Amino acid sequence: MRIGGAKQWVPPLTKVVRGTAGLHNYAVSRLTLVFIACSAICLSQGSATEFQKFRMTPHSVEVKEGEDVFLQCAVDNQQGKAQWTKDGFALGFERHVPGYPRYYYTGDPLLGEHHLVISGVTLTEDGEYQCQVGPTITSPPIWAAANVTVILAPTSVSIVGWADGAVVEVMAGTSLTLECLVADARPAPRAAWFKGGLEMDSDLQEDRLEASRLPRRWSSRSQLVVSATGSDDGKMFSCLAVHPALPQDPADPASLAASITLSVLHPPGHPTIIGYETGEVLLAGMRRTLSCRVSGGNPRPWVLWYREGRLLDDTTAVDATGVYNAYEVVVTAEEDGAVYECSVTNDLLLENPLTANVTLTVYYAPRMVSITGPSQVEEGKTLDLTCTTSVSNPPASLSWSVAGETIEETKTGVERREDGGWVTSSQLTRHPLGRANATEVVVECRAVNPAVEHVVKKIKIITITKPPGVPVFEDDLQREVIAGTTLQVTCTTTGGHPPPTVRIYKESEALLTELQREGNLTRARAEVELSPGDNGAKVTCDASTSPHTAPLTTSVVLTVLFAPWEVRGFASPSTVEEGEMVIVSCESSSSLPPSNITWSSEGVVLEAASTYTSKGVFGGTTTRSELRIETRAGDNGRVLMCTAGNGLDKPVHREIVLDVLHTPIWLSKPPDHLDVYEGADLVITAAAASNPGPVRYL
Repeated sequence: MRIGGAKQWVPPLTKVVRGTAGLHNYAVSRLTLVFIACSAICLSQGSATEFQKFRMTPHSVEVKEGEDVFLQCAVDNQQGKAQWTKDGFALGFERHVPGYPRYYYTGDPLLGEHHLVISGVTLTEDGEYQCQVGPTITSPPIWAAANVTVILAPTSVSIVGWADGAVVEVMAGTSLTLECLVADARPAPRAAWFKGGLEMDSDLQEDRLEASRLPRRWSSRSQLVVSATGSDDGKMFSCLAVHPALPQDPADPASLAASITLSVLHPPGHPTIIGYETGEVLLAGMRRTLSCRVSGGNPRPWVLWYREGRLLDDTTAVDATGVYNAYEVVVTAEEDGAVYECSVTNDLLLENPLTANVTLTVYYAPRMVSITGPSQVEEGKTLDLTCTTSVSNPPASLSWSVAGETIEETKTGVERREDGGWVTSSQLTRHPLGRANATEVVVECRAVNPAVEHVVKKIKIITITKPPGVPVFEDDLQREVIAGTTLQVTCTTTGGHPPPTVRIYKESEALLTELQREGNLTRARAEVELSPGDNGAKVTCDASTSPHTAPLTTSVVLTVLFAPWEVRGFASPSTVEEGEMVIVSCESSSSLPPSNITWSSEGVVLEAASTYTSKGVFGGTTTRSELRIETRAGDNGRVLMCTAGNGLDKPVHREIVLDVLHTPIWLSKPPDHLDVYEGADLVITAAAASNPGPVRYL
């Protein structure tokens, strides 16, 4: 026994029974036999005295490093001295244990209270502690033992190969071995695995205990084999250190755990369309949101909406239940039979996306009703009309009313369109117009779709026509008129319903016409700017009350007088030798009446011309005049003028210049004999001409 560094003898026990007190079997050395013998003598002499015994005995405890330890020890009828030992070494009898500043005895020693307090325990305090009470001559020694186990929390926990919080990417269907290391703990730690916050079955893990690198500590390794599935994507796998020094709730901030999150690459689930089921009936004008949802998928899938193969929307959103794309459809007639397809894909499904689709059924009324047939019907005739709806679904029904009276006997047909919908048509045939002297009748066609509370109607007003009187020209258009003047044309007609349309034509050309109505009289006026081409033109006046009936007409042929607008002239041959005959000709353009052609040269009228006439354009006459001339040298360069006119306008002219070939002739002949003074200057002038030139003088 050591007290304050000195050794004293204590009963060497062969075995200490934790938490027991009193007399025990023990082995003694030879020296101890003397102590026992003395004790036996003392006991025999004081057998009437009550022996000392424990009222409280210490209990073994597990305590975290740094906490305080309280080992109780209380003795009734104490007679011997009390002290504590640690692992067989005596701590002494003093209340403040010498050499152990964190050790002291507490309690009232007079009451036999000798509790041991150790403050701020460390690993060195780990061991067996005995509360011993020494013998007296009247009482044998007693002792009670308890163990103090110092608990050391693990220094770390880690999932080998990955940092805490790491994201581990793995393909679905593959196996992943996770190994957790809980290091340097006392007593030996173990590991608990959690998946998504829920503890996993311990049978799935394989644990192995190993020595720590630190003394009196142990480390634990735990392996967990994970077969990755799509449902594991995003799940957190945590390894929790299980140890008495740590809280066992993984949510407790003081717990010690490491975790990784699995990123499992896997295709998404099959898409589901919410908001419409094929076969459900929608009404035009509604709005319906189609939502395509898909769960799972890593990488995150994207959801696309298509209509008849055309991309509509690629906006993918995420919520707590998965990935979705919501598209609002404005329901119109065109949506009937439309196929909306949801396509889901990610990097694992690029070539084979997952799809789901719905086909819309839309009920809608026809947008319009049309009535085909004449807008005007002659008085006394019957009416034939056809009423046709635009497409509707289901087919619309049609009804007629004429002048407010419902017509029952009609022929109705329904046609299915290839692009969807139905077209309904109804024929109103040979229907009498009703009362006499009516000027118009109101026809109505109504379309009703039995599934949609909407009526579409078309009203057509039929005009009952009466022909006008035969049109007449007010002026005498058969008189002769002159080109270049303006001809006023006035045409009148009487009666007709509706008021007739009167048109004036020159041949097939419609003239700008001014209409005037005076009571029962309709008058049309037009102007014709006359030209030579109008000679023989027919002017027509049409009067009609309906485009569907032949108009009443009257016409007249114009006689237009016109002057020649040009005259052409030439010489034949164009070049002639002196003494030969040349023919000069002039021909006027067409004119009515025929033109007269005259000749002149240098102001002198030439006679003896021959005149010929022929049929010209615009119903006129062409005049031709020829003049024969025997040429002389002096005729070279001579100008002949022909003039054509018929008295309606200014005459037209043409000049013809003769080209006569001749030898030189004197224009200024030099004298044959000259007298001059010797020494005087002499100037001789001579001029000659020839064709061709020039003239050479010798």
